[in-house]
Amino acid sequence: MQLRLDRNSNRSLVLVLTLFALLVGSPLVCAAQHPYATPDAPEKSDLLKNSKDKDFILRNFKTMYVATKDIDFFGKDDMKAAFHRNSGFEKLNITIVDDPRVADVVFEVSYTFAWDYPFELRHQNSTFVLLAGTGQGPFSGLVGAADVARVFVDLAKPYRAATKDKK
Repeated sequence: MQLRLDRNSNRSLVLVLTLFALLVGSPLVCAAQHPYATPDAPEKSDLLKNSKDKDFILRNFKTMYVATKDIDFFGKDDMKAAFHRNSGFEKLNITIVDDPRVADVVFEVSYTFAWDYPFELRHQNSTFVLLAGTGQGPFSGLVGAADVARVFVDLAKPYRAATKDKK
């Protein structure tokens, strides 16, 4: 028996393989995009692992993972650089980490239209939204990243400054 593939068979095979890849790959992509609670994730702050108090988490988290979503103008490295360039960020005593599994919180910024960059800060283990805001940068990524960093620092400062005063 000889197997012979003609042009129509090749197209059918490509179509079947594409559908299979979509069916198998879609749950994996969705799992990576949607925040799910991971209470057993190894993180640096065991104190926060099972906390349900948003104010307590905001005052005491130590590590943050930075992610960008649907942004053409800048990436996560640009966002991390914008945080480090912001003079108020260092005073917050937050360490940016490259591995989301060891982060207390995840900072995710996205792009809506023209110049709006909405962001959320979520607790890694409960997916509580701790802070949310919007930075602006008219058709410019670096200006947008800098403004997101500024707005984040302004929102986080009341929580983080209180922690520093207690020490």
